[in-house]
Amino acid sequence: MLSLQLLYENKTQFKCQLDDSKIDKNLPSLVRVYVSNLEKNKTSVILDEISSILPCSRVVGCSTSGVMFHGKQYNDKNLIVIEQFNDTKLVSGIIDYRNKTAKQVVQELKEQLNNQTVKAMHFFCGAQWVDIAECIDVFNEELPNIRLTGGIAGGDLSDGDIPFVFESSQIIDTAIVYAGYSNDKLNIFSDANISHEPISGVYSIDEVDGCYLKKIEDVNATDWCFEQFGIEKLEEYHDWQQIAENDELAKFPLILEGHHGVSRFLHYDAQNDLLSLYQMKLPANTKFRVGYVSPTRCVKECHEICLRISKQPVENLFCYSCVFRRLYLENCAEWELKPFENANICGAFMLGEIGWNFDCNELFNGTCVYFGIADREHYIYPDFSVFNDLYRVHTDDDKLVNFVLKKQSLAMTKENQKLLDKLLVQQEKSKQQLYLDSITGLGNTLKYTNDKKEINFDKMCLVQIENFDLLVSRLGQEKYHDLLRIAAKKIKEFLIAVEANDQIKYYILNDSTLFLAGGSLVPKETFIRHVDLMYENFQTIRFEDIKELLINRFIIVNSEKGLLESGILALKECQSLQTHYVDYSQIEFKSKESLEDEENILNVLNYAILSDTIIPYFQGIYDNEHQCINKYEALMRIEDVDGKIYLPYQFMEIAKKYHLYSRLSKRMIEKVFDLFEGSSFEISINLSVYDISYQSVSSYIIDKLSRMKNCNNFVFEILEDESFKDMEILKKFLTDVRKFGVKIAIDDFGIGYSNFMAIAQMAPDYIKIDGSIVRNIMKDDLCKKVLENIVFLGKQLEVKVIAEFVEDNSIQDEVLKHNIQYSQGYYFSTPTPYSSLNLS
Repeated sequence: MLSLQLLYENKTQFKCQLDDSKIDKNLPSLVRVYVSNLEKNKTSVILDEISSILPCSRVVGCSTSGVMFHGKQYNDKNLIVIEQFNDTKLVSGIIDYRNKTAKQVVQELKEQLNNQTVKAMHFFCGAQWVDIAECIDVFNEELPNIRLTGGIAGGDLSDGDIPFVFESSQIIDTAIVYAGYSNDKLNIFSDANISHEPISGVYSIDEVDGCYLKKIEDVNATDWCFEQFGIEKLEEYHDWQQIAENDELAKFPLILEGHHGVSRFLHYDAQNDLLSLYQMKLPANTKFRVGYVSPTRCVKECHEICLRISKQPVENLFCYSCVFRRLYLENCAEWELKPFENANICGAFMLGEIGWNFDCNELFNGTCVYFGIADREHYIYPDFSVFNDLYRVHTDDDKLVNFVLKKQSLAMTKENQKLLDKLLVQQEKSKQQLYLDSITGLGNTLKYTNDKKEINFDKMCLVQIENFDLLVSRLGQEKYHDLLRIAAKKIKEFLIAVEANDQIKYYILNDSTLFLAGGSLVPKETFIRHVDLMYENFQTIRFEDIKELLINRFIIVNSEKGLLESGILALKECQSLQTHYVDYSQIEFKSKESLEDEENILNVLNYAILSDTIIPYFQGIYDNEHQCINKYEALMRIEDVDGKIYLPYQFMEIAKKYHLYSRLSKRMIEKVFDLFEGSSFEISINLSVYDISYQSVSSYIIDKLSRMKNCNNFVFEILEDESFKDMEILKKFLTDVRKFGVKIAIDDFGIGYSNFMAIAQMAPDYIKIDGSIVRNIMKDDLCKKVLENIVFLGKQLEVKVIAEFVEDNSIQDEVLKHNIQYSQGYYFSTPTPYSSLNLS
C-alpha cells in the first residue's frame, strides 16, 4: 500500500508532490478530496486537475467544515488523500437519493456492488437527506459485514451554500457517494470517541414531524426545554462559532437509549418556533437521556483507543470529527489528535459522523470517529506521554457547571436542580473513572502516574498471568475478563486483610499484568514480605465451580527513576527464565548501552522501511564443473539516513523481536523478483519459517510467480535451523511454488538437529553445507567427517551440494576432493549491489 496526504494549493504543487512520492500516476488509486468552505465551481476545477494528472484514479469526496492535516486544524484548506494498492480492488459510486426511501438507496448500492466482497467503505451524504440515520440502519441489515466510515457533508452555515458530495466530476448535494476496499486480507481499525455522559433519567419523544420534535414527555418540546434547562428564551444561530458559544441547546445532547452513547443535538428553528435535529430525524417513541460532553470522558476514551490501536496493524489513520467537537471542547479537541501526531493523522470535520460502534455502523453526532487501514504489518505507537498533563481538561468542566448555575439563576425549577446535581455527580464520577480500569476496578497507568507525584515509588512487583493467551483463546475475551475481575478482587482483599499500607498501591498494566508499587518510605523487607505473601497464595489462582486457573509470574523491580518502564522491560527480559519468582535487580541483563544500541537499530529499521532503503546484495556461486559463476544468492542489507550499510546479524534479531521482519523480507523478495525476472542467471532467495507461515508474504510470492512467464531461474533457500511448527504448511508451500518451476535449497545444512526424514520429504534440489563446517574442515576432523556425510547424503538423494564460506584456496581444494558441485565464499565473490554485477 502506498499513500500520500497533502493540502491542495494548485495543479503545479500537486504534480510536484506526486512526482516526489512513490505513487504511480498510471495505476489505479483512490483519491479522497475534502474541501473546506469551497464553491462547487471551484471544486470542479480541482477535480478536473486531479483527474488530468491521475487518469486511472477513482475520485470521491465532499465539502467539509474544516480539515485536519498531520495533527493540525484548518478552516480554509483542501485535503487530498491518495491510496494505491497491489492486491486491493477499489469500488466507488454515487446514488441520487431524491424521491427514494432509505431501503431503495441501499438496494441500489447493493446492485452497484454486484456481489463484490467489500470489507470497508468511505460513505458521504449530502446534507439535506434527513433519512441518513435510517439508511445506516438498513445498511446494517443488508450489508452487515461492511464497516462504514465518513459522514454528512459539512460547510459554513453563514454563507448559505448547501454542503455537497462528489465522484470524479459529478458534484451534487442530494446524493450518497461511496468508495470501498475489496480485499479480505486488509486490516481495518475503526473506533469512536463519543465522550457523552448521561445526567438524567430516561425521557421519550412522543410526537415528531420530520426533523421537528413536537412533544417530549407529552409536553410541547420547546416548553420541555424551558423546564429542563432553565432557558428563559430560545434563540436561533446561523454560525457555528455562535452556536458553540451561545446556544444553550448545544451543551446538552440527547443520548439515545440502546445505542451505546450515540447522541443527537437539538436546534431551535425560530421561524417555526420548533425544535429540530441537525440534518437528521428521530422516530416517535425514541427513548433518550439528557447528556453533556465530558472532557474527562474524552481523555479516557482517547487513552483506551490508543491502547487498542497499538495492538493491530494500521498504515494510515484518518478521523471524521464533528464541527461541534472542535468548537465546544476547546483544549480537549487537541487530545484526540496529539497522541497520533507521529502518525501524521489527517481528518475532516462533518455535520454528522459515520463509524463502527459495538458491532454495527452508527450515525453519530458530536463524535470523533477513527478509521485505519493496512495491507501489511505496520503498527502505530501512540504517544502516551500526552496523558500526563490531565489538569488541562478541568477548565471545560468548570465552564459547563458555571453555565448551568447561570441558567438556574434565571429560572430555577426542581427538574433543573436535579439536572445540576446529576451533572456535578457525573463529572466527579467521570474523573474517577478516568483513573480506573473498567474491568477490575483497579487503578490504571494514568492513576499510577498521578499517584507517583505524591508517593515516591521506588520498588515494584509485576504479576504476569502466564497463560493469558491460552485462556483468551479458549474462553473468549468476556469470560476471561470475568476471571480477571475475580482474581483482582481476591488479591486486593487478601493484602488489605494481611497488612494495610498507604504507601503500597495496586494497579493494572494490561489484561495480562497487575502490579504493586511501593513508596520509598516502605522498607524493602516489608515490600518483599508483601510479595512473598502474594506468591505463596496466588502463584496459581483457582476459582470455585470453574476448572480454569491463572498461572502467575512475580517479578520484583527496584529503581528510583523510570520504575514502570523498568518493570515493562523486566517482563520482556525474564520471558526465558524458568522460574515464577524473579528479583530483576539481582540478575545480569542488558546494559543501558546495549539497550541504547537496540533502540538505535530499531530506528534504523524504521527508517529503512519508511524510506525503502532495503537493499539486495548478491554473492556469486561458483560452478566447479564449468569453472564459472552462474548463480547468485540474494542477501539483505539495510541503509540508514547517513548511508551506512547494515548486515543481517546487526538487525535481524531486533527486526523479529519487534515484528518488522516480514515487512523487510517482503520488500526484499519484491526487489529480487523485479531484478532477476527473465534473467539467464539462477538466483537464490532466502525464506524463513516467518516468510512461509506469514500469509501476506507467502501469498505475495505465489501471486508474483503466477504472473511471470518463466520462473525456472529462481531458487528458494529454506533455513534448516528454523523448525516449522506445522510441516504441512511447508509441504503445501513447496508444492505450490514447484508448479512454477522454482527450485528448492536447504540452507545452513548440518547445524542444529537435522531431521533427515523431513529433508528427504522436502526433496530439495540443493543442499548448502553450513559455513561453520566448511571453514573448519582443514583443522577439525569432526567437521570433515560431517561434510563427508552430507556429501554422501546428497548423492543418495540425488541432490546437488553447495559449500558455503569457501574463503581460500586450501578450502576450495578440499571441496574439489569431495566432488562438491558448487562453492560459495569470499575466495570467489564478495556480496555486492546489483549495479556492480555487470550482468548482461
